[in-house]
Amino acid sequence: MQIPSTSDVAIVGGGFAGLATAWALARRDIAAIVLEREAEIGRFASGRSAGLGRQLAEDDATSALTVRGAALLRDEMAEVWQPCGGILSFDDLAAAEDHAARAARLGVAVERLDRAGVAGRWPGVGGLPIIAALHVPSDGVIDVAGLRAALARGVRVVCGAGVERLEPVGRGARLTTPRGAIEARVVVDAAGAWAGGLTGEPPLASYKRHVYIVEATAAAGAPYLWHIGAGEVYVRGDAGGMLVSPCDATATAPADQQPDRSGEAALRARLAGSGWQTARIARSWACQRAFTADRRMRLGRDPARPWLVWAAGLGGHGATAAAAVGEVVAAACAEALAA
Repeated sequence: MQIPSTSDVAIVGGGFAGLATAWALARRDIAAIVLEREAEIGRFASGRSAGLGRQLAEDDATSALTVRGAALLRDEMAEVWQPCGGILSFDDLAAAEDHAARAARLGVAVERLDRAGVAGRWPGVGGLPIIAALHVPSDGVIDVAGLRAALARGVRVVCGAGVERLEPVGRGARLTTPRGAIEARVVVDAAGAWAGGLTGEPPLASYKRHVYIVEATAAAGAPYLWHIGAGEVYVRGDAGGMLVSPCDATATAPADQQPDRSGEAALRARLAGSGWQTARIARSWACQRAFTADRRMRLGRDPARPWLVWAAGLGGHGATAAAAVGEVVAAACAEALAA
């Protein structure tokens, strides 16, 4: 697909944030184009998500987006949502109470569980230091490839079109790419871990995380399990095996992340004492999560540049929050166009 000479909105980045913004703009009948530098959409973070549809995040602002995003997936993209529920377990009672209070504020139904209640659904939990848990029946698992396809349906995407230069022009900006230049009234920076590079902003904080498929059996239809605390780890069933992440977080420069031995060491440490500690690794990969300085997503209009809108710093919640992020950013684009 060739780049047109003009567009109402040009979106830099074809991951969850960029695609969801284009999806939401299409619902407003606003012309937009997604410029993706790679040969395919969602190659990095958005293509390597573990697909856990977790609604209760670390703070209310993020959770409001994940709750809304999950509702949109359940209601409008049901083909990508597996309604299995989720369990959040804790090694600290105060953290469990904090999440329970957040659930009450946001209208998310939860069921309190003790360690035995978790073990009844995940008999292999073994040495995990669980003192409290919350079962979230409305959580699920997301088909991340299906989600990318659903968000991209009917959206104008040009791959191999990395933005090399961005300069203000008139009431908007001109973006120069290897596939040509385009002028847009509004530019959305949805470049993931690379967000801000075109405008000289401070870089986001990026962290590498490992994900594994191990040869172990999860109970059919079991909710995912995410243990929160000093030995953070999450597990879910995956096509006859089990998907596991040791939730490692190695500071890194934005890159095409590849698995390394540190990830396996973290995995074995997290699974020590569990029924899965010796499970054979069938497959591994690494992803990256990007955060702003205050760990809140940066969504909305730039105060110094009327033509710039942000969709950055999703912090690992991109799959669940994507559709809600798209709504927020699309609204900011519509406001910028009307200004």
